[in-house]
Parts: sequence; structure tokens; C-alpha cells
Amino acid sequence: MEQKIDIGLNSKINEFASKFNLNRTDEKDEDIFEHFANYIYTSNVLEEELENINSVSTNQAQGIDGIVITINNRLVTEEADLLKLGENEKFKVSFSFIQSTIQKSFDEKKFQAFVDEVVNFLCGTNRIEPFSTIFEKIMDEEGDLIEKLEDTPSVSLFFISGRTNHNYNETSLEYEKRKITNRKELEGKLILDNIHFHQKEKIKEQYDNIARFHSAQLKFDKNIQLDELPNIEFSLLATIKFSELKKLILTSNDEKLRERLFIENVRNFIGDTPVNKDIKGTLNNDTQRIYFPFLNNGLTIMCDTIEKHRVKQNEFILTYPRIINGCQTTHILVEKYRENPEIVDNVEVVAKVIATTDNNLKKQIIFAANNQNSIDKDLQSLNQFHEKIETYFSGFESNIPIYFERLRGQFSQINPPYSRINIENLAKVYISIFLCEPHKMKSNAIKRIEEYQKNKKIFKETDKESDYYYAALLFYYLNYFTINSELTLKSKTMDMHLLMACDLELKKKGFNSSSEKIKELLRNLDDTRNLFSHTNQFLNSETYLFDRRGFYSAPKTRLLIEKYNS
Repeated sequence: MEQKIDIGLNSKINEFASKFNLNRTDEKDEDIFEHFANYIYTSNVLEEELENINSVSTNQAQGIDGIVITINNRLVTEEADLLKLGENEKFKVSFSFIQSTIQKSFDEKKFQAFVDEVVNFLCGTNRIEPFSTIFEKIMDEEGDLIEKLEDTPSVSLFFISGRTNHNYNETSLEYEKRKITNRKELEGKLILDNIHFHQKEKIKEQYDNIARFHSAQLKFDKNIQLDELPNIEFSLLATIKFSELKKLILTSNDEKLRERLFIENVRNFIGDTPVNKDIKGTLNNDTQRIYFPFLNNGLTIMCDTIEKHRVKQNEFILTYPRIINGCQTTHILVEKYRENPEIVDNVEVVAKVIATTDNNLKKQIIFAANNQNSIDKDLQSLNQFHEKIETYFSGFESNIPIYFERLRGQFSQINPPYSRINIENLAKVYISIFLCEPHKMKSNAIKRIEEYQKNKKIFKETDKESDYYYAALLFYYLNYFTINSELTLKSKTMDMHLLMACDLELKKKGFNSSSEKIKELLRNLDDTRNLFSHTNQFLNSETYLFDRRGFYSAPKTRLLIEKYNS
């Protein structure tokens, strides 16, 4: 392949391509650089590594490569994500837009067109789904969400140029900014944070930042190291001041909560419960506050490794830390910190810190840490059928290993990331292809999945584990082909319909059981690629699906199935 890009930057792109199993060629390099730019800048906005690079891609929409919508530092990529927000939460919202290029010389017109398309998106004349619908739901003046906004949403633009070394004229940049700030339709609704113009040195710096998000260096003032045990090389019983704990739980730039820390915690923040009110009461009481470590159970932190700092006393480096118990405590401490930082900074928190990479042991520890109260419904990720699926996946011999993340984050170091599938995505695909209801996996997916589980329609004991493996394999190929630009979806909202159509096509060819379908999908990559390409072309020809919210319509799904089978 021709050497076009700075050697240092090129090595980082190669590392990225290897991680996501991308095939670099001269013809695909522009597309791969788009994914690379989306990955870098989304990861830096969130201060955590982006695993699903398709989730922020605009699917080759004109003028904008990536859109990153965050609410309270949580990435929002589909309507269903809005239902995960707490009922009593106040929201801080940001909209970031990314455009990248590896043209040899700076293309001012491309940069100006990028700004123009962002303005068109914000004004509603350039629709890019599902981002436009999410934007409208957040900004709807008669909707529920806008009432919960804590501040005016911010807008940031990132123009990423991989081969240029160019200083953009400040006067010209101010002119581009005024396209947004002077637009009457946006006045009072949005605040322009900045337009960032990044070239190769900055890109390399931002890429190197990502590794830092996997670790935290913390000082535990009082700590006792417990004895080493099989599969637990290092563990601590300790106390940590909030002024130190916030280095782990808040982002460094704008002190937003790192939601990903709680990815293995079976509960999200559940608001003003009696227990949570008691925690607030302790923090609000000047006399009781010093007794916080005795009146609160504290945190359980799990990580892959713990390492003593070579010089600094009582400081430890934690890699891949996760808070598996203490979600409520953490949220309330942060809430109080925002009200009065000085009061909370000196509050001591009890912490149990455990380093293990053994997934079975993780499961036992997580279950024990969260089993003091009756929360069976919340512990659905630990039920026996999910364990059976995990065991089936891990025991299935294939040149394409698929991992079921029964405990989110348990296979965090397995690459490519799309070879891992969590409970939510597995449920979406299963419902789409086996229940033929892909339209229900859009705006209300979370609620629907809960209903299906409650009504024993998914994850039930009589289901075949091979059905779930087949669903996960289809999901893997969808990501593999789209990320490698071998498949382009006309609309990002058609993904579940495409997987359903692939299943219908395999049935038409005489493959009825999931075992037969799995064997056929694994038999020949070119045939599988043709299967996805054929079904994609068929869906593209069904114009009624591309009416506004066509992929959300039950009648249109039924019509698609009828036409496909005929």
C-alpha cells in the first residue's frame, strides 16, 4: 500500500485497524480514516474508549462523518437510550460533529461545507437518522426532556486533517463560527463551544490519550493489603477521600460522571429512595458527616490489576477499574459535590478493591456484593439461562469466536469489539429475527425487552442456545461488513430489518434450523457477504420503508415479510 500518511500516524492507524479487524487498502483508506477520527474524538469527548465505531458514524452522509450526542456524559446513539435516563435527573447535553480528510492539501471548501452541513442539521434541513430524531426529541419545546435541561446544550465541531500542516486563518475561522452563532433559528437554544481544527500531531496526541482512560492512579490514605489468593493477586481494604475518588469517577475536562465505571453494576441510579435520602442526610449534617465511613457501606471496586506506585506512598495504579457496588453512594456524593465541593472533598469513603481477571470469580463477587437486599429483578444478568448462553458461546469452536457479555465489560480486552455482544443487543437481534419484530427495537427497545423477558418470550429455559449464537453471528457480520465498507446501509435504522431479511433469505434457501444457518454463514465469507448484499439491495428497493419512521412501523414490517416471501 502506498505510503501517504506520516509514519507515526500511520502506525497508529494500523494499530486501530488491527484492533477492529479492518482491511486497509488504498481504496478503503479514506473510509478507515473516517472511522479512526470518529473513534479518537468520541473516545476523548467521553474520556473512555469507544467500542462500537458504527454507533457514531453517519453512514457516509454528505459533509459529516460522525455525530456524538451525550447526555450527562452518556453516549446516546438511538432513541431507546433516552429511556435509560433517570426520571429525576437534570441533563447536560452536548452535540459534537466530526469530519475527516486525508487529502494532501488543505481543502477550505470541504471545511466550509462541513460547517454548512452542521448548520443544516441543527436547523432540520439536513436529516441524518437516527441522530435527527434524537436531536428533535431533546430539543422539543413541548417535550419532557427539555424541561430537565440543566444548561443550554453545547455544540462542538472537529475537522480532522491527517496529511496537512496548515494554519487556518483566525478571521476565516470566526466567519465559520458566526454561521452558527448568528443563526436566528438557533438563538437561545444552543451554545457553540468551539470549532476544533486538528492535524497530524494533535491526532496522534489524542489517540495516545485513549490508553490513559483504562487506568487510574489513586491515593488510599489508610489501606490494608489482604493475602494473595488463587485468581486474586492483589486486594485492599481501604479508605479514600472524595477529593481523590473524584479522579476516578469524574472526567478531567469538565467533571462529568464516568458512567462506564458502573457497567458491571446491576443497578443504575434509582433516585430518592429512603436509603439514598439517608446518605444525603448524613452528608448534609455537619455533625454526622465525619462518621460517613461508619454510616455507609462504601464502594466495591473491581479491576484487572493493582500496582503499588514505585515512589508515592499509599498510591496505587488500577487498570480497567469498575465500581460493582456503590452506584447510589457515588451518585449522591457527586450530587453533593456539585452543590458544595469544599464540604465533600474531605469525606472519607470505605473501599474494597479487588484485582481479578477470572470471570467466574467476578460473577460470584458481583452477586455477593449486590445480594444484601432483595433485588432479584436487577440481577437478571446473572440468571442461569444467561450463564448457559455464555457457556455455549465460549465452547463453540469456530474461526470467528463470539463472546456473550453476560456481565458487561467481562471481555473488555477481546478484539475486535464487535465480536462481543451484550444482553441488550442479543435480545434486539433475537426479537428481530425470531419474533419478526425489528420495528419494536427502535424507540422503545429497552421497555420492550423487559416486557418480553417478563412474558417469557426471550431468554427462557426452553430456548435453544444455538438460536442466540446464530443471532450473535448475524450481528457480528453486520458490523464486520459495514465497518469494512463492504456494505453500506441506506439508513442506520434499517439494521434490524436487514438481519431479519437475511434470516428470511436463508430459510428460502432451505436452511431451517439455527445450526444449519450457522454452518452456512461460516462456510464461505464471500457467500455470506453476498447474502448481506442481496438482502440490502432488496430492502433498498422497498421505498415505503424509507418513509419517515418507516422502520418503526409494524404494518410496513409485515408488508416487507409478505413481499420477501412472495
